[in-house]
Amino acid sequence: MGEMFSELVRYRGLLAMLAWRDIRVRYKQSLLGIGWAFIMPLMQTAVMFVIFQFGVMKVTRADTRDMPYLLFVLSGVILWTLFNATLASTVESLTRNSRLVTKIYFPREVFPLATVAGSLVDFAIAQCVFIPIYAWYASMRGQVHAGPMLLLLPVVLLVEVAFIAGLSLILSMANLFYRDVKYVMTFALQLWFFATNVAYPIEFHSHPELQRLLYANPMIAILNAWRDCLMGRGFQAGTLAGLAVSAAVALAVLLSGWWVFHKAEFKFAEYV
Repeated sequence: MGEMFSELVRYRGLLAMLAWRDIRVRYKQSLLGIGWAFIMPLMQTAVMFVIFQFGVMKVTRADTRDMPYLLFVLSGVILWTLFNATLASTVESLTRNSRLVTKIYFPREVFPLATVAGSLVDFAIAQCVFIPIYAWYASMRGQVHAGPMLLLLPVVLLVEVAFIAGLSLILSMANLFYRDVKYVMTFALQLWFFATNVAYPIEFHSHPELQRLLYANPMIAILNAWRDCLMGRGFQAGTLAGLAVSAAVALAVLLSGWWVFHKAEFKFAEYV
């Protein structure tokens, strides 16, 4: 693993170049350009806000542990968009770059990892929407309490990014060998969305009999921890343990995915 990491560091310039290329290609012929990075989360949030605040499935402040529902759903949508959009894009990262894969040598993991890096730019842009709304609730409404817990947000984000990177390596490799993986992944992400607390709360302590299943979905604990940090409070019941499990799963997925990817790398040229 140390050898693989040092090799990736040597090719960090290539990784940055590919990430920048992906960003430019994504927005080059787009009418609104990078504006889509914050328009899409806003549109999704608006739809969910109407459904779960004015529809038949009303979510109350008690359900969201006193977090304003607009912040609850917007924070969930932004984190989920990072997860969903990155996996949807990285699954074809090797097949999209078939010419480069077959011609010259460099660590092939730069392709999925460059896509992950590019998605982090979109995530940063989306914060331009979230931060003003969050600041308004903190200063004008007094409904959130910004404090030292905000310093833990990068830690939570790191857990999610590690999980995304591991899955990206696995899925991009699998799709190279079996091209229908991308279709299965599209369906799986739709199901995964409804099994995650993006628009409605899922608590570890409310369903003890389902606790093991909840721990099996790292995104639930990641979203809970992210929201607890935003609210400026300590981690709620089950969140810290869930985040620890999610971190362990993310690390295991990343290391095992990277190792398998590296071992199968010599076969890539035969399948592109």
